[in-house]
Amino acid sequence: MVTANHYELLVIIIDDLDRLPALLDALREAGVSGATLLTSIGAYRAKNWLDEIGLAGLHKMFGAAELKRRTLLAVIRAEQVDSAIAAAEQAMGGFGRENSGILFTVPVRRAVGVQKRERRERSETIPATDLADIMIRDTPLDQVVHILNIEPVVIPTSATLLEAAKAFLQSPYAHVGAIISQTGHLLGIITLRQLADHIFFGIMPEVFYSELTSDIDQSLDFGKMANVHNIADLMLEPVSIRLSDTVGDAFAQMHKHGLSGLPMVDENTRVVGYISLQDLLNLSLDILKGRKSS
Repeated sequence: MVTANHYELLVIIIDDLDRLPALLDALREAGVSGATLLTSIGAYRAKNWLDEIGLAGLHKMFGAAELKRRTLLAVIRAEQVDSAIAAAEQAMGGFGRENSGILFTVPVRRAVGVQKRERRERSETIPATDLADIMIRDTPLDQVVHILNIEPVVIPTSATLLEAAKAFLQSPYAHVGAIISQTGHLLGIITLRQLADHIFFGIMPEVFYSELTSDIDQSLDFGKMANVHNIADLMLEPVSIRLSDTVGDAFAQMHKHGLSGLPMVDENTRVVGYISLQDLLNLSLDILKGRKSS
């Protein structure tokens, strides 16, 4: 049985994310193993957990204003506390520094499973994927734009369906096109699948008619397809991503709207590039590979 206060909960609220890699390395060297790093989503989920263990007063640590923070939790032996604090202080440049963060410990009356973790012959302070996940998610797009080689499909609102198709063929790896105004501003998007459906509706209508049911709404949709001649008639809302956004933002937008790519725009909503789901996967694999080899 573990005696009272034999363990302590180390809590570090990290504001200066640039020092996060150094902090993780310093804690590893100090013998802190099995730490958990909470993102903003994880922090919100942690509220219920804090209630259950009697630390409801920490809720303020996880408010909406803390979205850019990270919270590190680790159950450590009481004799490790001083060395862990010293290592964290050195890595963060002192917690008295403005916008550095907060560190505190909470006595743990009982801990189950910690001994098993300590017996592991090859335990890691922080799983390698934790830091890699942060690096992937928080990487600004303007830092990786040089590796994005897919040319955007840019289509004027006056284009016909065939002209739009030719634009897609000039950039075969882009599956989402940007519909722009005469001044080059993004007005909307169109997907390759959406465009292909409308073109082949005129070529092979029997394929679509075979799906026709007695549903009135579906019948109206087929009627609309027969009357589409201009790309502006197919335009969807202008979903895009900015260079100042992150890789995580790009994936969230793609996932939310069911898209395999997004036009990239500048601060004036002019199209400046394109990022695909494949680009995000390549970037993620490169970061993971670099983390494992380090």
